[in-house]
Amino acid sequence: MGAGETPRIAQEGTAIEATLTRWAIGILGASIVVVATVTPWFAAHGVAGYAEMAGWGAWRRSGEVDASLRPLPLAVLVYLTAGLTIWGAVRPAFGASVIGAMATFGVGLLPLMLLPVVDRHAPGRDAVGVEVASATTTVIGLAVVLVIVSWIAYARCVLRPAPRAGA
Repeated sequence: MGAGETPRIAQEGTAIEATLTRWAIGILGASIVVVATVTPWFAAHGVAGYAEMAGWGAWRRSGEVDASLRPLPLAVLVYLTAGLTIWGAVRPAFGASVIGAMATFGVGLLPLMLLPVVDRHAPGRDAVGVEVASATTTVIGLAVVLVIVSWIAYARCVLRPAPRAGA
């Protein structure tokens, strides 16, 4: 072994570690996409009905909800940010994965900030209560884990110095 060569065991350990973190990031990113697509983002409760907003912004109503509910296609933003995260894991460009994961977390927080915008309630009509539904909390929770895994991958696979030849 020459002075500039790294031991084979150290190279294999780094490759295995990078592969495992790439798979973990990919699975977490895909899980976030599924949650954003399948579960509701907002729920509206009226006197005579109920409505849920799907990820692409369409409201599913049961009964009569006496309000003008605005569509907000939040899942589209999740597709873009989680897609960047998955792309960074596949490349492996863990810096892009970190940025995408943090952006996914930010998109998960959007429904909490946009809650007042969802309902255009006309005065003199029935009361309608709008609340954040399960997609928001699930996306935020998975995004926190995704950010942590992406940061660990970036620190261990990109920022870590190369092993010394004698070690």
